[in-house]
Amino acid sequence: MSSLFNHIFIPVVILLLFSKNLKLNSREVAALSFFAVLPDLDFFFAQIEPIPLHRALFHNVFMLVIPLLLFIIAKSRREVFGIICFYLTSHFILDLFTGGIFLFYPVYNNVFFVNIELLFNFKPVIEYGISNEIMNMGRGEPVISSENVAIALILITFFTISVHEIYRKTKSK
Repeated sequence: MSSLFNHIFIPVVILLLFSKNLKLNSREVAALSFFAVLPDLDFFFAQIEPIPLHRALFHNVFMLVIPLLLFIIAKSRREVFGIICFYLTSHFILDLFTGGIFLFYPVYNNVFFVNIELLFNFKPVIEYGISNEIMNMGRGEPVISSENVAIALILITFFTISVHEIYRKTKSK
């Protein structure tokens, strides 16, 4: 699931679906989609020891610090920094549900992961936690996979934000 296509496609579609409500420019949504795959550039450092740096070097909360600060302090063009934050966060969430990420690297060198599956026998498998390596957690052929749960969480969050914005606008009229 954590292919480049999915890392771009899923957040771009979500942003385009909600772009009217959030007053986002669809050209900026497309142009900034590079940030949806930016964390995977750490793949090129994957075999450096003592810790493989893929899903570590650029897959941590510290990657969000600058765009988040710019979003908070910017007086104009805030939506650009909001889009960048969304792309980075969606990448982290998708990878969190597909093997995990080093969320606090380099301060903390362990992997945070979540795995939620509903198998064909309708037996749920829910695992989460911290490990010392990227997880390969499949238990069988899932009906609902972990990455689909991650996508649902992103959609629910964005839907909630959008509904709140609509409610806020109607309340102020």
